[in-house]
Amino acid sequence: MLLSKGKIKFHELILWECFFLFVVSVSCTPPAEPVKCWAKDSNCTITNSFGMFPDRAVCRAGNVAYSATEQELVSVVSDATEARRKVKVVTRFSHSIPKLVCPDGQDGLLISTKYLNRVVKTNEATMTITVESGVTLRQLINEAAKAGLALPYAPYWWGLTIGGMLGTGAHGSSLWGKGSSVHDYVVEMRIVSPAGADEGYAKVRVLNERDKDLDAAKVSLGVLGVISQVTLKLQPIFKRSITYVTNDDKDLGDEAVAFGKLHEFADIFWYPSQRKAVYRLDDRVSANVSGNGLYDFTPFRSTPSLVLALTRTTEETQEFFRDADGKCLDAKAIISALQTAAYGLTNNGLIFTGYPVIGYHNRLQSSGTCLDSLEDSLITACAWDPRIKAEYFHQITFSFSLSVVKDFIQDVHKLVATEPKSLCGLELYNDVLMHYVKASTAYLGKQEDAIDFDITYYRTKDPMAPRLYQDILEEIEQMALFKYGALPHWGKC
Repeated sequence: MLLSKGKIKFHELILWECFFLFVVSVSCTPPAEPVKCWAKDSNCTITNSFGMFPDRAVCRAGNVAYSATEQELVSVVSDATEARRKVKVVTRFSHSIPKLVCPDGQDGLLISTKYLNRVVKTNEATMTITVESGVTLRQLINEAAKAGLALPYAPYWWGLTIGGMLGTGAHGSSLWGKGSSVHDYVVEMRIVSPAGADEGYAKVRVLNERDKDLDAAKVSLGVLGVISQVTLKLQPIFKRSITYVTNDDKDLGDEAVAFGKLHEFADIFWYPSQRKAVYRLDDRVSANVSGNGLYDFTPFRSTPSLVLALTRTTEETQEFFRDADGKCLDAKAIISALQTAAYGLTNNGLIFTGYPVIGYHNRLQSSGTCLDSLEDSLITACAWDPRIKAEYFHQITFSFSLSVVKDFIQDVHKLVATEPKSLCGLELYNDVLMHYVKASTAYLGKQEDAIDFDITYYRTKDPMAPRLYQDILEEIEQMALFKYGALPHWGKC
């Protein structure tokens, strides 16, 4: 039998998947609603877009309120405060991995910002944009571009909302200027917070750059109230030039910090088992430079559900048979295919003809096309859609002070030298992504310049089943936290 012998040709399957992703334009079933209720807006459960929280527990709430205006928010918060109910805010796609959205069981209340999703105004003179908290990053980017403006830095996944990004301190990658954190471009916020009986149990607080409380509110994990509106400072739209360069990773420890200071939008894909690092040379260029490039990141595109099911089955089989060789072979096939297709970059929106890829910032900074497609009965889906057999993984992110990055990388090199195949599993999920974050004035933001390491790896459906090379992965996590004092990302650990 094919599975019992562990003989699935996964690298061939990957090539077929890449054919679908790179050549064939497919539609995709939009993600499911994160909140499900057994009665109308009551007796509810809440999950994230991956369908499972880290502890695998079911998160329950008594009710959900879908506020569409600030006035409705005030009314809902007032009633909840008077009743002394615990309240949590949930976004349209609920993309955070930890249980930040879980209220107090059946006594708790969820407030969804799904319909609080309007762009209020764009001011070209002051280069600002005001949006409601449920506006997605994609909406924000597109509306700013219409006015010839741009949010300079942002996460790579555009399915996040402005409220969610501020709540968890989400960021892109840069050590330049104010840095890559979205919250550092906030100039004003409107927050609906609990209040005393004399103020009707709820009030709207308006915070701007003159208020010290803004540094507390712009990264708050949602505990200070419900964000109603946000005003962000933008920049004139500009062009970028992107080139990926692959090198041996032997000098990664020495080069990582300097590289982030050399290129404005730098990041690094690190493949430790293959002993490779892919450097992203990404900088602004003159608007006169020709190019209409587009970045539609391949792992964020819709994928045929059959391919996802076969991919997951293969990895489960490799785990069952402890097939490290198979994982390493498949990882090489995946990385080769991604690099051949330039990770989803195209020079004109259609095909990739070579580096550099030059285009306007709004076409390169973020993607996520698996979100915005028509219903197709789950023939295709985002790669992690929990309604089908698809990717199921752990994702953790640690922030390292620049001063210890070299030593941490060298320690990982030592682990790989001891067990050369131990980290191939990370490469099945593309890489260890290293991106740069600058110190912030926000109280819960970064306290110093740092490099974030995003680590993604296989998660078993059986909580009692050990993972292949689980000891190595846990050693890396413990080194990060206890030896190097790394800090976990609010939205991923």
